[in-house]
Amino acid sequence: MTSTLGYAILAVLARRPRSGYDLAAAMNRPMGYFWTAGHSQIHPELQRLVAAGLASFEQVPGPGPQGKKIYSPTAEGLAALRRWVVEPPQSRPERDEMVLKTYASWVADPAELVRLFREELAAHERRLSAYEKERDALPEVPAHGSQAFGSYAALWCGISYERHRIAWCRWMIGQLGVDR
Repeated sequence: MTSTLGYAILAVLARRPRSGYDLAAAMNRPMGYFWTAGHSQIHPELQRLVAAGLASFEQVPGPGPQGKKIYSPTAEGLAALRRWVVEPPQSRPERDEMVLKTYASWVADPAELVRLFREELAAHERRLSAYEKERDALPEVPAHGSQAFGSYAALWCGISYERHRIAWCRWMIGQLGVDR
């Protein structure tokens, strides 16, 4: 049994072996669109995966005097990942600061709220544009069973999410009625 972060790390390592630094970069993009973790979280989790026999590493020459560890999932780690992927996700409370601010928005100045929602709208439009460019650069929808399929499916979810948030921000701006 490992943490969700452990499974996220195994998912990245299953694509190809990586150093801790390369793993953190891969978790930044494209995984960072839907799951985030910093170096301070990744390295201890890597050690737990190794201790549990779910990952191993090979020491290779590094750029400095110290060697570099290249991590890979073990057969047991891949089996654990396969089992975990088809389990229902753990129930967790949603934590969305923007929705929380909206819940309390009745206490704020509507003009300031419009400014906030315009900033949010612009950020979501930028992310949607970036996601759509990534999608448009692909020749076709990858076949299930390929590594590219998982990336495409996550990208599609990101596109859908950004479209939803854009519509919601526009609705909120309209509801606040400051510029009418």
